[in-house]
Amino acid sequence: MISETQYTDVCIIGAGPAGAAASITLSKSGIPHFLVDSATFPRHKPCGDILTSGALRAMNDLDASILQELIENKLVSPINNTHTFPPNGKPIRIDYLPLDGKENSPGCYSVSRYDYDIIFINRIEKLGLATIKQNCRITQIEEKTDGIQLVTESGETILAKLIIVATGSNNNILKQIGLSHPKGGSAIGIRAHYENVDCKINDSELYLSPGIMPGGLYITPLPTGRFNVNLVVSMDKVAAENLNLKEKFESFIQSNPILQSKFVNAKRIGNFEGSMLFLGLKQKVITGNRFMVVGDSGGLIDFFTGNGIPQALLSGKMAAQRAKEAIESEDFSKEFLFGFENTLYKKLNKNYTAEKFIYPLLHKKTFSKFLLKFLNYLSGRPHTNAMLRDLLYQKDPGKMVRNPKFFYKLLIKR
Repeated sequence: MISETQYTDVCIIGAGPAGAAASITLSKSGIPHFLVDSATFPRHKPCGDILTSGALRAMNDLDASILQELIENKLVSPINNTHTFPPNGKPIRIDYLPLDGKENSPGCYSVSRYDYDIIFINRIEKLGLATIKQNCRITQIEEKTDGIQLVTESGETILAKLIIVATGSNNNILKQIGLSHPKGGSAIGIRAHYENVDCKINDSELYLSPGIMPGGLYITPLPTGRFNVNLVVSMDKVAAENLNLKEKFESFIQSNPILQSKFVNAKRIGNFEGSMLFLGLKQKVITGNRFMVVGDSGGLIDFFTGNGIPQALLSGKMAAQRAKEAIESEDFSKEFLFGFENTLYKKLNKNYTAEKFIYPLLHKKTFSKFLLKFLNYLSGRPHTNAMLRDLLYQKDPGKMVRNPKFFYKLLIKR
């Protein structure tokens, strides 16, 4: 049975942070649109469950009511600092400063993606201009003379003048529009939630070891009292060593004396979940005739921090703004939509040269061992914690590290 075609100016594929940001921006511009997702909300999704200062600023810029609702409903919990544990077990602590210097305004929160995503969906529903289709999987995409035709698993047909792709690590949609992410430059994460982990409820932790480099095991306390434990490892390493991440996850906890003691009474809640992460090691093509790609689908995850939500929110908002201009000018060409791609990369201002140089080095055992020994050294110099914190918050960290005095204070001065 062939269904009647549904028409829309814009169809957003994926209702995670990037797709939701695009939908909210279109709604605030008065543009009706479709928002489709293969899942049914609320849903669980692998994530680090952390909102950094960059994510908080992007949320407030998009719609300040979202963060306010999360806070009022006690769905977020302040994170005061991160403890990074190199192999010697001595933590390097980096404190999070108040957001934009405002007193009693945490610069970092933890939040379950289960709660985070549903708050966004509720906000989109209240704005009233999105036709939300959940449990709706797109199986076919074809460019027509008057738009992009989408066919769903259930046989529905949608014809959109423009699509915004926000499908995260799902590569199927990208392939259908002529794009794909190379296997190199990706990571894979596996996570589980635990109860009764002996960790502080307002501190996150990162554990490093030669066996999981490049990568690490992250522990994030959640507002529910549970802990998100997340192992992320380079896909290149997983493939080269044929790693079983579930086995590596469990063996790492049991072999690390600090983790072993913290998990004595721990109980895993639910199953392990995993996902791919497209790291932002180079500038990718994210526009074409009648489409724009946003968020994790565009490989916008920050390589150094693993953070993707700030870029997802920013790219979703900017794509919606370009979509509005495309509708007004009736120009959905690759050349016109490239304006979004060009402006986004300028705004992100990423140092791809450094990332492309460091990434392959991290796969060299000699360099990884040197880096971990260097972190062991820093862990014995507590006064360097504040310097690393300042480096994290610098708008231009390159300027800071180009100053010889920085390294003198960091490495030599007592």
